[in-house]
Amino acid sequence: MNSSSATQQIASLSFHVVPRFRFEPTDKVTIKGVDYVPKSADEFGHVFRRVDNPEMSESFTHGEIDELRKADGWVHCRGFFSSRRAKLRTARPTTLLSDLPSEQLQRVLFRKTVCDRFLQMEADGLASRSDASMKQAIKSIVAEMITSEMDGGRCGSEDLKVKRPPSPRGLRRWLNAYAACEWDAIALTHNYGRSGNRLPRFGKEERELMQEYAEMFASRLQPSKRSLFSDLLGKFADLNKERQSQGERLLKLPSRAAFERVISSLDPFHVYAGRKGPDAARKKFFIVQNGLSVTRPLERIELDENRIPLQTLLTDARLWDQLTAKQKERVERRRPWLSTAIDTATRCCLAALIVENPSEASAIATLEMAVNDKSAYASAAGCVTPWDQGGTCEGISNDGGAGLKSFGYRGAACDLGADLMYPTAGTPEMRGRKERYYRTIHTGFFSRLHGRTFENVLAKGDYDSEANAVLDAAELGRLLVRWIVDVYHNKPHAGLGGETPRNAWLRLTKIFPVIPPPDKEVNRHIFGLTHEARIGNHGVRFIGLNYQSQELQRLRRRTGTKPVLIRIDRNDLSRISVRPKPGRNIPSDHGWISVDCLTSGLKGVSVDHWMRAARAIRRTHADAAKVTESVVHQALRDISEFSRMAAQRAGIASPLLTAEGFRRFERDVVRNFEFVRGPEGGPEVLEVATESSVAEENVEGPSDAGDGFDDGDEGAWFVED
Repeated sequence: MNSSSATQQIASLSFHVVPRFRFEPTDKVTIKGVDYVPKSADEFGHVFRRVDNPEMSESFTHGEIDELRKADGWVHCRGFFSSRRAKLRTARPTTLLSDLPSEQLQRVLFRKTVCDRFLQMEADGLASRSDASMKQAIKSIVAEMITSEMDGGRCGSEDLKVKRPPSPRGLRRWLNAYAACEWDAIALTHNYGRSGNRLPRFGKEERELMQEYAEMFASRLQPSKRSLFSDLLGKFADLNKERQSQGERLLKLPSRAAFERVISSLDPFHVYAGRKGPDAARKKFFIVQNGLSVTRPLERIELDENRIPLQTLLTDARLWDQLTAKQKERVERRRPWLSTAIDTATRCCLAALIVENPSEASAIATLEMAVNDKSAYASAAGCVTPWDQGGTCEGISNDGGAGLKSFGYRGAACDLGADLMYPTAGTPEMRGRKERYYRTIHTGFFSRLHGRTFENVLAKGDYDSEANAVLDAAELGRLLVRWIVDVYHNKPHAGLGGETPRNAWLRLTKIFPVIPPPDKEVNRHIFGLTHEARIGNHGVRFIGLNYQSQELQRLRRRTGTKPVLIRIDRNDLSRISVRPKPGRNIPSDHGWISVDCLTSGLKGVSVDHWMRAARAIRRTHADAAKVTESVVHQALRDISEFSRMAAQRAGIASPLLTAEGFRRFERDVVRNFEFVRGPEGGPEVLEVATESSVAEENVEGPSDAGDGFDDGDEGAWFVED
């Protein structure tokens, strides 16, 4: 191949393809404060109809939508105008499972699991809705859940906590609520806070007659609601005529709306099966099936966690050459884990994250990476082709790891609208594509690196993996990103009939456009890091940054000194979300409010980037009384190159700090620094906080460790436990 043809091939690979997204007719799209409803779409773009003026429509190309989605002012609410969402807004003001307290989230996910598995048994003919059958099914479901938890557990784990199983009557109530809101798990939350008059409006005879005629709606004759209501009124008239002649109480006539509510409370699956047939119902309600053949991108993705077959060094590559031979021998060597997500239809890798140990935080971060844009990682790693596969997935098949079974991860997946699937433990053939993908990584990537481990002792022989470990985590991440994007995605795949994963993605997304990722606000609400803080005079303080707004101060007057919950986008510190903890003076449906940072220039700055900059400022200006804002921005610019070379290019190995990690950082690095507004509207300054200001803002007291800075933390990249 000559140089010109090679150049043309590289140019064709690196050509950016504008993504095509799918919008449903019931979605609401807000662009710069204007609400739209999707009207039509073609190969050139989309046509949106304005909500405030239905006679007016506007067109947007696919490229314009991609740019608007990345900018401020874009909000995409999936299914906002659907009947399911309308019912949820009136009955359940909280629409995200991630907003629920931990105990209530566990209760909802337990109910969802019981309902899903009963519907599966019912569809397979293994159970019915009689009391005897439901009691036996509930026992089987709970036993299966306990066995699954035991199979997925690890040595030394805590005792199993089993919730009380429902009675047949309770399970029917769950199923009715679940079906009425079209299988949205949020419908399974309790409604204690909205208690009111619970007295029945109709007597026993009226309710039985309404239920009898409502069940006639699930008939192959397909009667209309209007005709059934007419027949019901005729029956009421005949009965009242007899009761009047005998001097008995007359039956109360129901309204048509009341009768149709009874019909709506029926199980949609059984109604559809009665009117269209069982086969048609199984195709429509795939939730009760064993699975569908995957035909479109993001219809199903697979998440898994495997140990990396490589001995990596827990040190920064920039420091390795400065160590003595004796120090190098003492460096701890470990085998980290690789958490990945692949698209089943195209075999494209959607996410790859290197962690020390799998956890709930790593599972959520992997799902977030799979959904969102990854172009920055590929660009920073020097890839030729873009890493532009992403979007909202419809179904997720998971491994049995503890992190992938955690309530926080399951809540985030449900908030995306994705169905969770867990194959039976000990059956790798149920996730064959994922197992095959890890074998491909092992033979195609890790086998080329020094420090490789082997599948067994015989294959390893006398090879010393630890003595040959020469890569640090950041370098490993950069190489892995390059291999995934430029090699694996562009190599013919046997499972695709010789087509490459990237070509399969480009071909299928033209036929089946994917659902766009959540907008910035929703993405932060679902995947953001959760932390506790108190609202003070300067607003909310997080790792040395102050966030302030008028709405936040109004919230302060209601919460007082009580802590509030904040959520932070680990990739953008310019804005956070704040909500109070439910209490006596706080309604349970109080949602998140967005609060901007008082420090400018933080748009697109990650948590890791800012923490490195703060450490640099602390080292250089620890004794200074004030540091101008320009110094802060200069520090951000100075480490941006390092950030690209060590963090973004190896974003799959970036640190995933926990609440304890943030508290330690605030105590040791930024406790004595505070941003304040300069005189006469001048630039912000960074000054050393006094003891009185520390007490006023409820910050912890002085550290006993001198300046509190630990250079060893700067190179940390694992998830902190």
